[in-house]
Amino acid sequence: MTLADINDPASVERIYPPDAFKRDAGLNSVGNTPVLHGLRIMSQPGPDGRFELAPGNRQTGERDPEGDTVFLAPFPSTRQAAAQGESPYGGPEERNDAAGRTGRAEDDYAAFIARVIETARTIRFKPPTGRDGRLKGFHGG
Repeated sequence: MTLADINDPASVERIYPPDAFKRDAGLNSVGNTPVLHGLRIMSQPGPDGRFELAPGNRQTGERDPEGDTVFLAPFPSTRQAAAQGESPYGGPEERNDAAGRTGRAEDDYAAFIARVIETARTIRFKPPTGRDGRLKGFHGG
């Protein structure tokens, strides 16, 4: 777990570089994948804008609306996915067409980083239970 800053997109990019995004988006685009890969927001931003962020994964059927973390998974844009499969002989990127060099993967990455920051900025976790995690007294035996 490392700290990112909602006021500094580069802090998120250091934790989740473009290569990790491409790998995870590719893995997540497989239709029958049992596990999604992405980022987990572990805390709300503090007054200084810093929040805990970690790469992670989640089962596709897992749903935890009242959980203590938020999971975000990247997917390739529908335009990019369609361009890759438009022909049995390869998409525009494989054929070196101009349409394939428009930087859509970079746009997808920038949009995902913006989504992570906006989610972190607006997220509200459950209030603490009042337990500080340190048990006191006799614990059985």
